[in-house]
Amino acid sequence: MNNPSHAVFSVHYIGLNLKKGVTAGDFEQFARERGVQIPAYPGWRWTLLKGLRGERENEYLMLYEAPDAQQYARYVTASGEQTAEAQQFWQQHPQALALIAEWKTFATFAELPTIFTTYSLVAENTNSSLPEGPNYQAKSGQETVARVVGFHNLALRAGVLPQMFEKFITDNIHRVEDYPGWKFHMLKGQGGNRLDQYAVMLEIESLASLNAFHPGLDVSTEKSLAFVAAHQDTERMYDEWRTLASFSGAPQLYTDYLAIAGNAG
Repeated sequence: MNNPSHAVFSVHYIGLNLKKGVTAGDFEQFARERGVQIPAYPGWRWTLLKGLRGERENEYLMLYEAPDAQQYARYVTASGEQTAEAQQFWQQHPQALALIAEWKTFATFAELPTIFTTYSLVAENTNSSLPEGPNYQAKSGQETVARVVGFHNLALRAGVLPQMFEKFITDNIHRVEDYPGWKFHMLKGQGGNRLDQYAVMLEIESLASLNAFHPGLDVSTEKSLAFVAAHQDTERMYDEWRTLASFSGAPQLYTDYLAIAGNAG
């Protein structure tokens, strides 16, 4: 039986301040050296992602993770605005406000009118070997954690109701076997620009792990093909999925991102 967390995710498009001549290198250096000091709300995490390949290659995305819908609603409304408690949080962190102001000299920040979507978690692979933890972490004396996060948009087939698709996923999630160090999440838009639409979010332990199985757009290695051959029930489940909705990857829009900065509150 699948017992997923109740996490809520939100994604926000980030754009460079081109009018001031900011380069990708300028922004990334700031994000890694100073931006990482911007705190997350209590219990939250944020990760700055850079597109590796797909629809938004070399573009940026801010990913927030809240432990549940209640904790998300404490700080952000359904329309993406800060609550009174969120405003109080930032007033209590004046150094963070100064860093956010500095961030905005390099790029947009994750706030309105930035395009965003808030997602609830429909199901996730609870048997994944990916350890719990942030997607980016850099500590002195320790190897930097820089995971890959993929967002793959889905579309239902004609005549398929959302309830039918969600029931199939929740009833069959136990059949999913991820590659070692990968984790599958099925998300549904609850607010913002992709309301009521579905996306697969893949968390992958490293860029090396991604390339070990899929080194390019829709390219599979021998290691990947051997894994698929050894997990045929997962492939049968994916074939059943395709009768209800499009599958992760081409021809749907997707981007695989590399984590380049982050903070876990």
